[in-house]
Amino acid sequence: MRWLYTLTGAFLGSLGFGCMYGLRGCKLWMAALTGFGGQLACLLVQAVWPNDCLSMLAGSLCATLFSEGLARKLKTPAAAFLVCALIPLVPGRGIYETLRLWILASPEAGMRARTTFLQGCGIAAGCLVAAALVKTWKPRGASSRS
Repeated sequence: MRWLYTLTGAFLGSLGFGCMYGLRGCKLWMAALTGFGGQLACLLVQAVWPNDCLSMLAGSLCATLFSEGLARKLKTPAAAFLVCALIPLVPGRGIYETLRLWILASPEAGMRARTTFLQGCGIAAGCLVAAALVKTWKPRGASSRS
């Protein structure tokens, strides 16, 4: 049941952010589905291997690859989809808890900060790997000249 709430929230969050970003029609729904897919990949990896960094990496990798594919298909910048898709993955609660514990001078603040930092690194690494894959991939029959 938690998965249903998480995936619904990811879809609606991406949809709402797409509205704020100015996307319309098919592009808006595709941005919401990209956020849903990224969160689904994150949850699937989390279920198999409970590691926050790897699950965020998988989610952002999936979202970035999907965004790049949609960008080419719909002739829109990939950032339009990617920004909306990464919103559900951002560790906002971790950032809030880190700051709250830091203000309270709790010894747990350092551990919470480490976890949140690794989640952010996982998101960045997934985007980086996916962007590198898209940049180096050439379709069959494509000439070697740029």
